[in-house]
Amino acid sequence: MNKQTMYSVKSGFLITIAGTLLMLILLFLNFVGPESVKNDKLMVGGTILFISLYVFLLLGIYTSISKVKKITQNLTFKNAFITGFVVSLSTAIFSVLFTILFYELIYPDYNADMATVLTEKLTNQNLSEIERTEKINEQTKYYSTAMQAQFSFVGNLITGIAFSLILSLFLKSKTN
Repeated sequence: MNKQTMYSVKSGFLITIAGTLLMLILLFLNFVGPESVKNDKLMVGGTILFISLYVFLLLGIYTSISKVKKITQNLTFKNAFITGFVVSLSTAIFSVLFTILFYELIYPDYNADMATVLTEKLTNQNLSEIERTEKINEQTKYYSTAMQAQFSFVGNLITGIAFSLILSLFLKSKTN
């Protein structure tokens, strides 16, 4: 693996670390997780997390492409895009690993705790038992490790590819 590829993979790792740390901070501050549902702060915390993750990805891709441009002195669209793609792919892969780490080791009761809080919250609403059960089952599936890992991988990869295409157009070297 060459130096540029290693730098791109390292960028993906750092992007994922930043996103994981932000998730843990927001969880600690009760902006995500079961307490955020109780306090009606999940929308705020989720929005902060969602936007921040994509800002981290955008900055990571931009930084990596800029670094490769500085090293090569003549950056083609193809090389810029490949750099961005490697950052996106590594971010997607690392995010799956960190998602599994979070849901299985750091907070293995996350899904059960969310189901408990949602059950309490939905009990106070005027819903039938069937509607309540369906909503809880839907949320339990949504917060499962597999589903969150899948969302993380696909979201980072697709968004990263889009960012890579756009940034490659702007950061490629100008030719005479």
